[in-house]
Amino acid sequence: MFTDHEGRLYPAWSFLLSVALTAVVLFASGYLAATFAGIHVVRFELVFRTALALLLLAGYSWLLTVANHVESHRLAMQGLPRAANSGREFLAGCAIGFVLIAITVAVIAVSGGITYRFTAGGSTVQRALLVLVILLMGSLAEELMFRGYPFQRLVEAIGPGGAILVFSVLFALMHLLNPGANPLGMLNTVVIGIGLSIAYLRTRSLWLPWGFHFAWNASMGLFFGLPVSGLRLFNVVIHATPAGPRLLTGGTYGPEASIPGAAAVLIGTIVMLRAPLRWLAGPLETPPNTLRREDLPPVVTEPPQPPADLGL
Repeated sequence: MFTDHEGRLYPAWSFLLSVALTAVVLFASGYLAATFAGIHVVRFELVFRTALALLLLAGYSWLLTVANHVESHRLAMQGLPRAANSGREFLAGCAIGFVLIAITVAVIAVSGGITYRFTAGGSTVQRALLVLVILLMGSLAEELMFRGYPFQRLVEAIGPGGAILVFSVLFALMHLLNPGANPLGMLNTVVIGIGLSIAYLRTRSLWLPWGFHFAWNASMGLFFGLPVSGLRLFNVVIHATPAGPRLLTGGTYGPEASIPGAAAVLIGTIVMLRAPLRWLAGPLETPPNTLRREDLPPVVTEPPQPPADLGL
C-alpha cells in the first residue's frame, strides 16, 4: 500500500511526508531565529533563512535515504549536483533575473519616475553583505521547498503539468500575507513559479532557478531599492520611491504587482520554456548531475528527460 516491491515509498506518500517535514522545519527555523536573534529583524531573517535552507537540505537528504533508498549523491538528487556547468547555470539564472528587473525598473522610471534616497555609513557595507546572505539563503530555501524534493516527488506521482500548477499556486499563497499583496501580485507570482519549475525540469537542476530567484530579489531590493514582495527589509543602501498609478509601480508590494512586472515574469517564463538553455547553461543532452548510471545507487534510475513542451 505504501511501498513498492523494493521497499521504497510510492511518490505520493513521499510527497506527503516531505510536506509534513517541511512544516516541522519551518517551525524549528522560526524557533531558532526567535531564540538567537530576538526582535532584531535583520538578524532574525539571517538566522531563519539560513537555518531553513540547511535543515531542508538535511531533512530531504534523510527522506531520500529512508523513503527512496538513496545512499549517495543526495544533494545531486535534490537538484544541486556538483557539475562542471553548475556555476554557469547559476550565473545564467542571475543574468536573466537581473536583466528582467532592470528592464522593469527602467519602464517604471520612464513612465512615472523614481526618486532615490541613499544611505552611507560605516555599517552600510556590512548590512548590505548580510542582506545578500539573507537573499541567497532565502532563495535557496524557497527553491528547495517549491522545486526540490517535494516537487520532484509530485512530478513522479501526477506528472509535470499538475505538479507545476500545485506548487506555483502554493508559491503564490506563501506570499499572500506579505504587506500590500493583491490579486495581480499573486497572479504574477504564480506565473514566475511556473517559469522556475520549467527551469528545473529542463535542466534537472536547481542552479538555474536558484540564480534567477536570488538575482531577481537582490536586484529589486538591494540594487534598485524597491520593495520585494512587499518587504522593505533589503533597501539598506538605496531606498527608491516610484511615482505613478499602482498598476505601473505595484504600490507597496513592489514591481511584482505591476504591469511592467507582469510583462517581466511572462518574458522570464517564456525564456525558461523556449530559450536554448544549452547556450546559457551547458548541454541539455548530458544529465545535469553528470552522474553515470553506474554511479547511482542500484535502486535509483535517472529521471526521464521531459518532452519539449513539458506536457503543458
